[in-house]
Amino acid sequence: MLARAHVLWPPRGGRLAQSIRSAFSLVVEGDLDSTRAAKFSADVQFLGGVLGDVLEKRKPGILDSVMRLREPALVWRDPAVEAEEKQKAFKELCKDVSRMSPEMLCDVTRACGHFLALANIAESRDATRTLRQLYFAEGAEAGSGKFATDSLPSKIDSCAGTLDAILKDGTSPAKIFQVLTQQKVEIVFTAHPTEVNRTEHLSKHRYVSELLAKREAMQEEAATTYEKMQNERAIRRAVSAMLGSDVLRRSKPTPQEEAREGLAVVQTSLWDAVPGFLRRLDSVLGAKCQQRLPLDATPMVFASWMGGDRDGNPNVTSKITREVVAMQRRQAALLYLRELNALRVELSVHECTQAVRALPGAEGASEPYKVVVQGLIARLRATVAWAEAELQKLGAPADSRPLALMISSSEVVLRAPESAKPMLAVEDLTAPLQAMHESLVACGYEELADGALVDLIRRVGAFGLQFAPLDLRQESTRHARAVDALCKIAGVHGYLSWTENDKVDFLTKELSSGRPLLRRGAWERLGELGAQPEELEVLQTAALVAELPQGSLGAYVISQATAASDVLAVELLMAEAGAVRPLRVAPLFETLDDLNNAPATLRQLFTTPGYAERTGRKQEVMVGYSDSAKDAGRIAAMWAQYESQEKMLEVARECGFEITFFHGKGGTVGRGGNPEVYKAILAHPQGTIDGRFRVTEQGEMITRNFGDIESAERSMDIFTAAVLRDQFLQRPQPTPEWRNAMAAMSQSSCDFYRSVVRGEPKFVPYFRSATPELELGALNVGSRPAKRNPKGGVESLRAIPWIFAWAQTRLNLPVWLGIGKALEGALEGGSGPVDRETLVSMYRDWPWFHTTVDLIETLMAKSDRTIAAHYDERLVADKELLELGAALRKRFEVTEQSLLTISGHKAPAEDYPDLQRSLKARAHYIDVLNVIQVETLARIRAAEASGATSGYDYQTLKDALLLTINGIATGMRNSG
Repeated sequence: MLARAHVLWPPRGGRLAQSIRSAFSLVVEGDLDSTRAAKFSADVQFLGGVLGDVLEKRKPGILDSVMRLREPALVWRDPAVEAEEKQKAFKELCKDVSRMSPEMLCDVTRACGHFLALANIAESRDATRTLRQLYFAEGAEAGSGKFATDSLPSKIDSCAGTLDAILKDGTSPAKIFQVLTQQKVEIVFTAHPTEVNRTEHLSKHRYVSELLAKREAMQEEAATTYEKMQNERAIRRAVSAMLGSDVLRRSKPTPQEEAREGLAVVQTSLWDAVPGFLRRLDSVLGAKCQQRLPLDATPMVFASWMGGDRDGNPNVTSKITREVVAMQRRQAALLYLRELNALRVELSVHECTQAVRALPGAEGASEPYKVVVQGLIARLRATVAWAEAELQKLGAPADSRPLALMISSSEVVLRAPESAKPMLAVEDLTAPLQAMHESLVACGYEELADGALVDLIRRVGAFGLQFAPLDLRQESTRHARAVDALCKIAGVHGYLSWTENDKVDFLTKELSSGRPLLRRGAWERLGELGAQPEELEVLQTAALVAELPQGSLGAYVISQATAASDVLAVELLMAEAGAVRPLRVAPLFETLDDLNNAPATLRQLFTTPGYAERTGRKQEVMVGYSDSAKDAGRIAAMWAQYESQEKMLEVARECGFEITFFHGKGGTVGRGGNPEVYKAILAHPQGTIDGRFRVTEQGEMITRNFGDIESAERSMDIFTAAVLRDQFLQRPQPTPEWRNAMAAMSQSSCDFYRSVVRGEPKFVPYFRSATPELELGALNVGSRPAKRNPKGGVESLRAIPWIFAWAQTRLNLPVWLGIGKALEGALEGGSGPVDRETLVSMYRDWPWFHTTVDLIETLMAKSDRTIAAHYDERLVADKELLELGAALRKRFEVTEQSLLTISGHKAPAEDYPDLQRSLKARAHYIDVLNVIQVETLARIRAAEASGATSGYDYQTLKDALLLTINGIATGMRNSG
């Protein structure tokens, strides 16, 4: 497929045209619908042409350089070429790269990275087109009257298809309605630094995508030549701006910037996507179940860790959390002001019920709704002023756009009365809005009530006044030391050395006593009374629970939780701080041992006197996916998570508690993520979701799943459908034989994994030589350090750089290491703990195991041993380290063969043709970036070894390296 379909700005001559065509194009293979293929090809051709044309004007000759590298890369990937010719082509690619100047390496890398970003945009547009086709699958049977079933796609991982499946099973519409309106999915956006693209570039990407959609609409509808020209010029300007902007972050973001940028998705897409999705769901529900979605139903809500997660991040303090809370409340108020200003104009009718007349200012008003809305506007303006004052007190930088979203219709509305109070309780907004809705319906204005007012009510239900309430997270030993500090001030010594039972007894007694541990006034003088700065910061964080407006905070998550006293300690800290409404406390079980011990920990907690009464017999538990995998390997971690959740659920039921599991998953497979969200949710142990699903979303996955309105609506549809289906689906349970097999495979896998990562003395030196792990910190992708302990080794390395480093080399070692040992029994003569027949039956009949195998296969499909070997050849000098690398790649081969034998596939991820096609289409660009990355790493390390680190070339090489990291992550569409 050629990447040139450029009408308005044709290439300037034959040679340049050939360069552009050769430089930027994708190789599309496989069975792709001809119409779909033509549109996708046209998009890539067009965008590649624009990029090439703009690039050549700025950097004459750059296209020839890209083409010179791309040609051998294509030969090397061509399955029809003999192995000897392939090897020759790869050597030619490496040789050409080695001759390039640092500046040219930068330019080529930047060009390839931008093209891969544009290819992603075209691919996303293709996915949207494919999805749109599914909306029309039901044709003339798509509903009548007010409701339409084709408001959502007619497929099983959509609410429309899921409702059909449940109804077909014989469930009554009334039962489905009851379950759906009570369930809740909560997406928790985290500050995990895996989004390599700067916010400015993401916004440019979104803009190009919008323009591309308009371009397609113009081609299908009547549009003038002028309109088409303006659209193309706008795309060219956007691409030109992309090329002219610095791709790299030159400094680490502050936690405030992280929160502002991370939650930009709420303002740019979710603000409109939430009411849009709920309207679609309402329509499907009305058509299939003959009932409307209640206005107070909140199937999707959102929370955030950005500005609240202080685990291992000394940059997040109590002051920072206060600042982020005020910043978000201000932004939410501004957005609500915009909506209310439009609503004020719309609701000019005079008929209303007595309930509306009773609202402030409405009595006797000729336009009561308008007066009520004006009152809400006044209070929200006061809220903005309150937030600004709070930020000023905290010394926060002045916002250059404090009134950017302010309404501006009349002096009456703009000047808020001095008597207006800030709106800090969400009920102050929901109550009058719902009263107005009920009044309009009662007075015969149902259509008016069902417009912008409904959308606003649903926004308030999803976002509240906080946008996304902040979870607080801190490590368990920090809380223990804070309790110890309070005890010392109170004259009680030795807390840290007590047994677990002694700690539980003491904490229980204090929580039940009804009196504070410290004397009146002591809390305000903690520093004077001997609390050290670290403990003081934990205590000041606990004070936030008492002092911030209600609804500002969500859960208090305890990382590295190991015991019941960890939870009780946080309860005591909040009580001592004077919290009237303490946060729910969620222990996070992360390591293999912690997961295995979690049921016993919960049993002790649930049976502690007074705990059930304080919590209302409700418990949230966070399950750590990425750190447990780093601790024990993927198979052992996944089975521990599965069994631990089963046993924790059993304990909760025995003790009369309702348990909600909070799933701490990253976007990548190595961190517990799964691109097949619907299947992944249905693979959870039976009964562990039960209509309550809380999960983290981070980094590049926030952009991919919620970055534009269509993607966000689709993601919410999938989550809602899966959680609904889970409550009606009786899936096969693992047999005793399968459980024994998993126990044996987990042990075998864990032992092998740890023998390499922990027991092999050469592993850490190899890891740091063969990957860019040491250089990743310069990416400045997050505010927190890469390690919990700066002096530690791999064990202290966070899961994200651990995964990220191996993803760059294409070995993806954390995803599969140890799995081959566990599954080796599938191979002829294999020595694994489970035989082939059992493994095949588990894959065929057990959805959880099937999903697990398929999931690992998708990452194997993204891996490449030859590329990984190239890193070793250029970057690893020690013979023993080279032997270790070769042995690991051999284990990769065994793992792949075992997986394919079990699944019956000819190639990894064979059941995912779109993934296969996407990887093959862009592989040669990513290969070029990998080769450039190896070259830059080799030159940088040589310069550092010789002390030549002060010149222009060295800094340019550093930029080139960081650009390769960005480009590879963009091309693979995942990082850490």
